[in-house]
Amino acid sequence: MNRYPLRAVRTRDWKYIRNLDPDAKHHTHIDKAAAGDGRAYWDSWVEKAKTDPAAAAVIRRYHTRPAEELYDLKTDPWELKNLAADPKHAERLKALRADLDAWMKDQGDEGLKTEQALPDPRPKKKDKP
Repeated sequence: MNRYPLRAVRTRDWKYIRNLDPDAKHHTHIDKAAAGDGRAYWDSWVEKAKTDPAAAAVIRRYHTRPAEELYDLKTDPWELKNLAADPKHAERLKALRADLDAWMKDQGDEGLKTEQALPDPRPKKKDKP
């Protein structure tokens, strides 16, 4: 459940994230917990999102990820403003992409292919007798 394929590199001031399957819906224990397992706050966000566009945007941002993210950690430590599409940061984006590509190559990491080859970490369901 807490499995979402991404790779990232960062410097002191910048973070670059490559989401390997941006069409996949992101889930974690936060939105998939059973009712009563500390999920009340998530359910309250979902309820508010039905009538509040800002809350709906939060829910949408939680579940969906763009293919690439670039954050200026000095001015945006909470990583709220994705600068990946901003032409002013094209050179920085290019450099961080290259850094990530080099690291992945060095590790033998083929991205989504590598992720899909990993075993499923979820416990196996036992057959009923």
